[in-house]
Amino acid sequence: MEILSTGEKIKRARIYKGITLKDLCEDKISISKMSCIENGKVKADKEIVQFIANKIELDYDYLIQDVYEQIVENLATIKAGKGNSENIEEDIKHNLYYAVEYEYYELAFDLIHILFSYYLEEQKYEKVQLIISQYYDLYQKNNKDENTIVYYNDMAKYLLQNEEYSEAIAYYVRLREIIDIEDSTGKELFSTVAYNEGICYCRLHNDIKAYDLLKESIRYEDYLQGDINKGKVCQAYAMVCIRLGAEDAQKYVKKTYEYQKSNPMIVASAKGEYGKAYFEVGQNDKAVEEILEGIKMFPRHNKEKYVQFLNESIETLYKYKEYDRAYDLAGQALDLAIETGEIKLIEKSYYFKGSILQRKGNFREAEMYMNLALDSLLKFGTKEERRRRYMDMASMYYNLGDVKDSLKYFSLAMTKEKNIL
Repeated sequence: MEILSTGEKIKRARIYKGITLKDLCEDKISISKMSCIENGKVKADKEIVQFIANKIELDYDYLIQDVYEQIVENLATIKAGKGNSENIEEDIKHNLYYAVEYEYYELAFDLIHILFSYYLEEQKYEKVQLIISQYYDLYQKNNKDENTIVYYNDMAKYLLQNEEYSEAIAYYVRLREIIDIEDSTGKELFSTVAYNEGICYCRLHNDIKAYDLLKESIRYEDYLQGDINKGKVCQAYAMVCIRLGAEDAQKYVKKTYEYQKSNPMIVASAKGEYGKAYFEVGQNDKAVEEILEGIKMFPRHNKEKYVQFLNESIETLYKYKEYDRAYDLAGQALDLAIETGEIKLIEKSYYFKGSILQRKGNFREAEMYMNLALDSLLKFGTKEERRRRYMDMASMYYNLGDVKDSLKYFSLAMTKEKNIL
């Protein structure tokens, strides 16, 4: 996606063809003016461009297309997803550079929004940090209402993904105040924003506020694009209703499944989430039923996803002391995890099996799985993950009566904690 001004195109073609400025200009153009055109100091009129096009045998329409038009054309290609997907980041950055250089700030704002969204989708948060200040500057140069909505929504998404929920809420509150809900587009956006704000409150364990916001989102669910998005809103609302004991719970559980029925993986995941909600309110039998149904219906063709769901289900069952059921699933999850060769899945499976065995009082067998899990974690875990695991190991060896190893792992945990601080 090369971008050249009219003058740069002329200069490049002239030099390539071995034509001097004097030869190019003849008696039609002064050499000094032609030099200024090539260096971007003067804009050539159409007659001059037509003369030069004939002289150096270049297409007139190609020459006359200036930087602005090239960026507009490239931007349309990027938005349509017709560019080179392998170079998409560089293409966006290249066009952004020229848009800023030539002070086409509206185009620059569109481009940095696309780049920001791309980084969020790819979870490249360190790159998001590098462009945040530039994004803000371009927003300040283009802070009309539609750009305010785009900018605030992007910032809120970034903060939500980074678990900075209170900060994200501040942006979502402002968005709900300025969104025009007179048309279908506004209603769809409002529903999405209210949903995301509701999710923030769910993560902050404020179900009352989450309930109010998700109910607002539900008001405009029909305006959401696609059954998957409608199902997400209904699922979040149903889960809050379950935790609050609201009468709408089963109505929206049913609606969730209706929207998601064409995608068994999403339905199974929803059942897993409902299982967590039922556990939270003490409906353990219902919780177990939902989780086991989810496992039964989860598609097996994607082995990695299936193992991940199994591990999530085991973690939930373990948390709520359903040790026998968790143990029955742990062996299956471990065998499949080993088949995938994915070290993170294998580590989780080892860890859960070791943890469950400890709860069942089988510390000697648990020791083997916990050590295998630790060996795997050391290959990819963060300092904080290692610190927590060392504390788990210290506790296990304490229960085994092995004071020496218990102190060893406790000391390692303390050392890691100091490094973190």
